Amino acid sequence: MEIDYFLIVRRMTQLNLLHRIHIHRAAAKNDSYFGQLPILEYIIHHDRCTQRELAETLQVSAPSIATSVKRMQKTGLLKKQGDENDLRCTRISITEKGREQAEKCRSAFNAVDGNMFKGFNEKECEQFYEYLNRLIANMTTDELKDKTIKKDDLRRSLAMVLQDTHLFTG
Repeated sequence: MEIDYFLIVRRMTQLNLLHRIHIHRAAAKNDSYFGQLPILEYIIHHDRCTQRELAETLQVSAPSIATSVKRMQKTGLLKKQGDENDLRCTRISITEKGREQAEKCRSAFNAVDGNMFKGFNEKECEQFYEYLNRLIANMTTDELKDKTIKKDDLRRSLAMVLQDTHLFTG
């Protein structure tokens, strides 16, 4: 039997899309947006970080982080304070409401992930993890090592996948 790599990759793409849909729904049920949890969790572990640090770590644009931080500040999840040593710099901290929101979202996201692996035992999960590591290693060329994959590249790839009208069939 000849291996059809296209079908395997299509199923991986389908899984990724289904996972994103469930994560988006879980975020919405918890009065959150998809991208807020990584911001909240980073700030929990890096209190008084800057927007620049956030943007670099999460590999998103500075304007995108600025918009998210402003929205999260308005809803009481984050607070901004001037740096006492550098008045040009603003530091970001999480509020108690932000911590509670992060805990709720993390719990909901973990439930989605747990549901995805329902019926798998520990050994199967470990084996799957190793397979994923090998696939990633196979696809990580010197050009891509330590570099951010550009959003435009991801959008083009996703658009090509979505053109496949049989994405959600066997």
